[in-house]
Amino acid sequence: MNMQFADYLVHLSNIMLLVSYSVRDILWLRWFAVGAALINIPYFLLQGTVLWPPVLWALVFTAINLYQITRIYLERRPVVLSEDERRLYDLGFRSLRQREFVALALAGEWKSAEAGERVVTEGESVSGLCISITGSAEVHKQSDRIGTLGPGHIIGTSLALTGAPSPVEIVFTEPARYMRWSLPNLRSFMDKRPDLRVTLQRLVNRDLAGKLEKLLSP
Repeated sequence: MNMQFADYLVHLSNIMLLVSYSVRDILWLRWFAVGAALINIPYFLLQGTVLWPPVLWALVFTAINLYQITRIYLERRPVVLSEDERRLYDLGFRSLRQREFVALALAGEWKSAEAGERVVTEGESVSGLCISITGSAEVHKQSDRIGTLGPGHIIGTSLALTGAPSPVEIVFTEPARYMRWSLPNLRSFMDKRPDLRVTLQRLVNRDLAGKLEKLLSP
């Protein structure tokens, strides 16, 4: 390989860098950066004295970009939801990307309840949030029924926000399947994913508005 051809490689490398700066997809940007770095290496090797420092740095940049490319491909893999996860996602989390929803689901745990099982006890603080995908729950205050929460409603939202002892009792009236997030786990999740905090707050606000509208309906 003569020096003139090596010069052409330098031009090609810089053209690829120029293209990388013009693409919007970060994956393509990294692939063009890898190509530009590898194409430049022969030029450094063919000098009268081999330019090892730029060769080594080109290999370092290539390794970093290949690592990030692998991460991007892993993050873009299709998400496969279980039957329970799919139902929960459809009930109230469609505003989240499926991969974000899976991360949120991993912060909680699936539970099954029998008819008559209590999820919120009157006079006690709420320790977690629940959302059922099957089964309804009744809200009682001093043994009086004041409302019903069906699948998709968040159980314990307002009580968890205040931290005060619950003025009501919430009991499943039929066998139920539900997701539960403990408050410490949920706070830890939101601290690690601040980008999702606003989206989750919107979901909570929508749930509270729906419950208020239901209570005010004649």
